[in-house]
Amino acid sequence: MNPYTDQEDDVQFSEPILAQKGVRLKVMFVEKNPWKNKVDDQNYDAIKLTFQIDNPSSVRTEHADAKPRLTIEDQFNIVQYPYKDKKTGEIKKLGRSKLYQLEQVFGFDPVFKVNGGVVAPFITKTGNKVAPKVEGVKRSLNEDFFNAYFSGLGQPNVDNWVDKIIYADINVETSEQFGSKNVVDRYVKAPAI
Repeated sequence: MNPYTDQEDDVQFSEPILAQKGVRLKVMFVEKNPWKNKVDDQNYDAIKLTFQIDNPSSVRTEHADAKPRLTIEDQFNIVQYPYKDKKTGEIKKLGRSKLYQLEQVFGFDPVFKVNGGVVAPFITKTGNKVAPKVEGVKRSLNEDFFNAYFSGLGQPNVDNWVDKIIYADINVETSEQFGSKNVVDRYVKAPAI
């Protein structure tokens, strides 16, 4: 009888949280990452955010005895990113929707332009500012948002990101090779209290 080898410890399993809307996240780290493009073999600027779930008691896992994985990473483009449409073979550009979502979550007004000139947004019944139904309308980043959170070279201003609380709709992505992980579907405004 050997007390060192005969003792048994419980095994704690961790797994991603179940899909959930409005999860409270705390930014732990942000970094600029290049995304290598398959279409033109160029690098495009992207950022990677690392979050910690800030209210673990409000999330659930598939198995009741599993420990939730509390770290979630999200990487997205901060410039337009070309890709080949699988159906048509046409080269299209991936927009910057997550960057625009963060712009609004942080309280900055959206900027819409027609032929390079700024146009007023349409205000919905709920007070959201959306693109006006004008031919040729385009969206661009609010310069105040960009200058607060990025340098002129697209480098994140780390001090303005870290410890920031953000709410997001979280989903589960399953991969045969890597297993299941949580992904950010979209960033949302903090719930009204």
